[in-house]
Amino acid sequence: MLLLHRDWKAAHVAMLLACGAVAVALPLLLTLAWPASLEPLELWTVDLRFRLRPPLPVSRDPSQDRSDVLVAIDYDDRAARQYGFGRWPWDRRIHAQVFDFLTQARARAVMVDLLFDHPAPNPVEDKALVEATRRAGMVIYPAVFIPVREQESTEAFRRAAPQHLFQAEVHGTGEIPGVGNLTLPLPPLTEAAAGLGHILRTPDRGGVLRRIPLIYATKGGFVPALALSAALRGLHVDPTSVHIERGHSIRFKSREAGEVVIPIDAHGRAWINYAGPWGARFLHYPYSWILDQMQSAAGKTKLLNRFKDKSVVLSNLTTGSGDRVATPFDYDFPTSEAHLHLLNMLLTQQFLRDATPGEASLCLGIPILILTAAALAGGPAMIAPTFAIVLGVYLLALQGGFNRWGILLPAALPILALMVGLVSFLTARLFLIDRERTRFQTALGACLPPQTIQLIKESPGRIPNLLAGHSRELTVFFADIQGFSAFCKRADPLLIQRVLRDFLTAMTIILRKHGGTLNKYMGDGIMAFFGDAEPEGEGEEAEEERVEGHAANAVRAGLEMQKKMTELNLHWLSKGQETHLVRIGINTGVVTVGNSGTEYLWDYTVIGPEVNKAQRLESAAQPGGLLLARRTYALARKQGVLPDNLPAKVITLKGIGQEADLYAVPPEILEQLTGSPPVPTT
Repeated sequence: MLLLHRDWKAAHVAMLLACGAVAVALPLLLTLAWPASLEPLELWTVDLRFRLRPPLPVSRDPSQDRSDVLVAIDYDDRAARQYGFGRWPWDRRIHAQVFDFLTQARARAVMVDLLFDHPAPNPVEDKALVEATRRAGMVIYPAVFIPVREQESTEAFRRAAPQHLFQAEVHGTGEIPGVGNLTLPLPPLTEAAAGLGHILRTPDRGGVLRRIPLIYATKGGFVPALALSAALRGLHVDPTSVHIERGHSIRFKSREAGEVVIPIDAHGRAWINYAGPWGARFLHYPYSWILDQMQSAAGKTKLLNRFKDKSVVLSNLTTGSGDRVATPFDYDFPTSEAHLHLLNMLLTQQFLRDATPGEASLCLGIPILILTAAALAGGPAMIAPTFAIVLGVYLLALQGGFNRWGILLPAALPILALMVGLVSFLTARLFLIDRERTRFQTALGACLPPQTIQLIKESPGRIPNLLAGHSRELTVFFADIQGFSAFCKRADPLLIQRVLRDFLTAMTIILRKHGGTLNKYMGDGIMAFFGDAEPEGEGEEAEEERVEGHAANAVRAGLEMQKKMTELNLHWLSKGQETHLVRIGINTGVVTVGNSGTEYLWDYTVIGPEVNKAQRLESAAQPGGLLLARRTYALARKQGVLPDNLPAKVITLKGIGQEADLYAVPPEILEQLTGSPPVPTT
C-alpha cells in the first residue's frame, strides 16, 4: 500500500482495479459476441502500417528502388493501334512471339496472367502458342476454379494436369480451401507449360486484397498460387521437402535459400507483403515500347539484356481488359502486379505473420496493467498523461514490429481496451474527485476556432467579449474551385467525394498553418478569416501591426494553396483524373465578428460589406491566381510577401460595381513567387 497515491482510499483502489478489469473484459466480450466487429478497423490499421513503412527492399542493390529480377510486360492500347493488332483478344501468335523473345533473352520465368481456355478461331494460332511454350520451358499458366471446402474438392485437376500438382506432408488443424469447378488452359498448353498456378483473389471486407490462400487442396495434391509455382521452380525446391502445418506455415527446402517457412493463418491464407504502390517498385514495359525498340538491331540487343535472368509477368492492360482491385496502397490496382509482390515476398523471404496467442495476450494486458498501476501510484493527474504515453509507445511498437519483423500485432482490440480503460478511470475520477467540474469549455470546442478556445482556457473572463458580436478589422479569405459544378454533373459521385476530400484537407492544413480561422466549407468553397483571436486594447500601433501581420499571412496562405494545387493536380493526373484551378479572393476591412447563431446552433463567423467584397473578389479572380483588395496588397507588400510592381486593376464586382485599385496575382507571377509552374487543366 506504500505505493498508492495519497488521494486514493480503499474503496477508490477497488474501483480502479475494477476499471482495469472492465477495460480488458469489455473488448473481449465484444469480440466474442461479434467476432468480426473490429475487423474493418484492424485491417485499416494494417493498410496504414503499409503506408508508413520505409521502402521494402526489392533489389539486390540497396541503392535501387526497383526490382532487378522481377518485371512486367503489359499489353497496351498503343500496341493495338500502331501495330495493327486490333481489338482484344489478339492473335495468339503475338504471345508466341513474346515467349520466343523472352526465351532468346534467357528470362528465368514467365507468369502468364491470361487464360487461354478456348481454341482460337484459327488453329494455327494455338499451334504456334503451344510450340513457343514448349520451346521456352519456363511458362507458367493460370488456373481458375470455384473455391470449396477441402472435403468437397474434386479430382478434376488430378485427371487433367497431375504433373502440375505438388505433394506435401500435412499436419495440424486448420482450413485449407479446396478446388471446385475447374477451368484450365487448353490441354496442349497445359502439357507444354512449365507449371500451373491459381490466380484467385480473396479480398477482405471492403474489397481490399491483403491475403490469399497460397495453396488449394484437391484430390491427389495441392494447387499453388501462380507466384508460388514460379518460386518453387525458381528456388529449385526439393518436391519431397514440402510440409504444411495447418493454421501455421508452409515449409520447404530450397537449394537457393535453405529452408523457407511461409506463415499462413487458420484459413490457409498468407499476407501479401506489398512493396509499394503499383509501378513504384517493379518495372513495367508496355508492349508497344518493346516493339519500338525491336525496330533496330541495337535496340533489340539492349532489350534482350533487360530481360536476362528476369521473372516476367505478362498481363493485359488494354482498355476494358484486365482485373483491378484495391490494395493497402491503391484503390485501383491492376491485379497482375500482385503476382510480382507475392513472388518478391517468396524469393526474399520477407513474410508477414499474425501475432501468436501469447503475443496478442501481452499486447492486450500490458498496456492496461501500466495504466492501472499509474492511476494507483500517481493519482488522478497521471491517468491522461499515462494513457497518451502508453498509446504512443504501443503505436510505435505496432509500426516497429511490422517494419522490422513483419509481425502484425493486434491494434484494434488493445487500443479499444486502452480507450475503455481511459474512460473508466476518468469516469471514476469524475465521480470521486471532479464531479463539480464544469463542461462548458468542452461545449465551446465544437463551435469556436482553436485560437479562441485557447484564449478562453487562458482567461475564461474573456468569453462574453469573444462571443459577443463586435467590430474589428480582419482579413477575410475566400477560395473556390473553378467550374466544379460542371465537373460534378459529369463525374462519378465517389470521385467527386475523393477530389473534395483531397482539396479541402490540404487547404485547411495550410489555413491553420498560417493562423487562419476556418469558418465554413461551402461545397467546393472555403471561407476563412485572419486576426480574430488576438487581444484588443493595446493601442493603435499594435492593432495596425496585428492587421498587417494577418493580412500577410492570408496572402502567404493563398500563395501556398496555389502551389499545393500544382501538387494535387499532378496527383490527379497520375490517377487519370481531371485537374482543377482555384480562385482566391482576399480583402482586409472592418467586419462584425462573433456568434451570429442562436442558442440552438452557434455560428462563430464574420459578416458585413467587407465580407461580401472578399467573396466577389474570389468570383472575379483569374483561375489559378489571387485577387486582392488595395489594403490587403499594401499590407502584404509591406511585409515583403508580394513584389512592389503589381499593376492596379479596375474590375467590376457583381453586386458592388466598379472597383479601382485591385491587385491580381496571376499564375505566371505565382510561379516566380512559389517556384511551382501551374499544371494545365484537362
